[in-house]
Amino acid sequence: MTFQNKHNRSFKPGFKTLRKEQTLPTEIIANPNRPQWISRLPAQIDIVFFDLETTGGNPQNSSIIEIGAIKYKHGKEVGRFETLVNPKRNIPSIVQKITHINNEMIKGAPTLEEIFDDFINFVGDSVIVAHGAQGDIAYLVHHMRELKNLEFKNYYFCTHLIVSNILPEIPSKTLSGVAEYFEIPVLDAHKALDDAEMTASVFWKLLEVCERNGFKTCEDLFKIQADAETVRKLGPGINPSIVDNIPTTPGILYILNSHHEISYITASVNLRKSLQQLTEISLDKEMNRIVVDASGFKFERTNNLLESLIKEKRELKRLSLSIDPRKSQSRSENFLQIFIPEDMLEYARDYPHKVPFIIPQHEEIHNGEFLEEETYVEENKINNNLYATFGEQDDTVIPITKTRRILSISRSDKFKILRRRNHSIESCVRIGHLKEGVGYCFGPFAQPKAVLQEVQELLKHFPIEFNNFTMQERFAHLRVIISLLNGNIEQEIKKIERENKKINALKNFSNYLRNLKLIKDINQISEYFNKNYMGNIPKSGLCLISNNDFKEFDVAVVVRGRVAKKSRLPFEQGDRLKSPRYFTRLFENYYDEIMAPLSPIVFTDDHCSDMELFSYWLQNKKGEGEWVEFSELEPLFNTTLL
Repeated sequence: MTFQNKHNRSFKPGFKTLRKEQTLPTEIIANPNRPQWISRLPAQIDIVFFDLETTGGNPQNSSIIEIGAIKYKHGKEVGRFETLVNPKRNIPSIVQKITHINNEMIKGAPTLEEIFDDFINFVGDSVIVAHGAQGDIAYLVHHMRELKNLEFKNYYFCTHLIVSNILPEIPSKTLSGVAEYFEIPVLDAHKALDDAEMTASVFWKLLEVCERNGFKTCEDLFKIQADAETVRKLGPGINPSIVDNIPTTPGILYILNSHHEISYITASVNLRKSLQQLTEISLDKEMNRIVVDASGFKFERTNNLLESLIKEKRELKRLSLSIDPRKSQSRSENFLQIFIPEDMLEYARDYPHKVPFIIPQHEEIHNGEFLEEETYVEENKINNNLYATFGEQDDTVIPITKTRRILSISRSDKFKILRRRNHSIESCVRIGHLKEGVGYCFGPFAQPKAVLQEVQELLKHFPIEFNNFTMQERFAHLRVIISLLNGNIEQEIKKIERENKKINALKNFSNYLRNLKLIKDINQISEYFNKNYMGNIPKSGLCLISNNDFKEFDVAVVVRGRVAKKSRLPFEQGDRLKSPRYFTRLFENYYDEIMAPLSPIVFTDDHCSDMELFSYWLQNKKGEGEWVEFSELEPLFNTTLL
């Protein structure tokens, strides 16, 4: 069976063999990069609190002049290490002033070569703790390599990073400032042993704060700290070796955090590839938090990418996630939007007969869930429960719960899609993810900045935001701009010439075009915009995807860029796709909206999400199903058959 349209294009079911489930492991394989002790409490491991005083910040050209360290076993102090170090160079005066260590004091002190082995033996395999640890660790790494030709592999806690992430409200995050916050006696600052002692007191107080928020183990603290070196040492929470067992079919991937809650989801055309990307450390700090904190995953296979995108949208609405996959994957972020200024909207609603096109009210836009009809099939429970579960639970499906807020600081706005507009500072013309409001959209574009610049130039000739024009003139300008971007300015002018001139709004618009002498130049302007913008207007039509598991077509009705309705049609009823009656029933509620390109869109959050997911599918479907524009099928539309 093929479905012929007026251009003799065909819909072909493209039958495939039914997919076969792969054998999946029943539990996650522990990541070999992580030592077993990280699951213990800090009081159950060996810890060395330490501080270095140096002549500068770079170990390549500076030297250690004092070391102070305190060792704890099982939460109790068991030893101290303290020594001045002869740097074999003069101590700068500024350093002498800060540390109170002068050249006389270090004359008889041992050199670093003489005491380094003793200090390294004192530290052993302990986790070391310092305030601003990266600076002091850099010295240990440098001298370990220089003096012993070995790597310094000890894990470390940085009290400064932990404080910054879990208590960002503390006014001063210096060691003394944090000690004062916890009401700890402030000792002699920049004296190595005293600083090590204060660091120990601050660390135990920090543990109390962490425990009150549900973070108790060393692993929890490392994830709160989340600096690049710690992330590298921990590695991904999911062992990459498990990825080969995952199917390459479309679906939704759920990443579970260390509390077995959903921390990230993504719709995928290839589940295995998506999981592979989530088992690799990247350069992005926020995404690394997800990767490192992962304790397992599950996936749900879907029949196609479009179905997985629609389900992902629904899941994102009910989950509280720190990272939105639509933003992290830069999906459809290059839309051009033109909003109708607020004063023009108010005018249009008060005087609709004076406006040369209809301004819709919110309730006139179809924002609801998909409408049911006789061919609609509820999601099949067997198909939708194709879960793979990894972790400690024995349940078939891990329940989706509200994601734990690991840290307020980690819930960055970087990966949040902000739909709300700030009307006081934002222009009516913008590029990016779609935002809420009343207006128009075009795109996405490959070079959005260039497009934005061209439209802004166009707006200089036809301004819509300047109050020194009348409302009729501003609406005329808007109609010219939208008609040009839609590629139908010539049709609009001819249509207006035929309209009843008693309609003042249309008469004013027609006269305004003549006064601008736009008709004379229309060929040149129209040619330019047809070349650069046509094909980037919101699309209407049908997505037809073969669902071979159930021997059905998944049919999605797209109206001005959003997925408005989903249906399913058995293969044996495929001839109905040729039926004007069937096609008319699919589109009867949307025909007027489709045929009114000048009518603005009321962008709600749902509307924006639907337009972006369809755009993403259209660019990434890679042979998945057929997409046919409504204009190609319009001859099938006939309301007299209903």
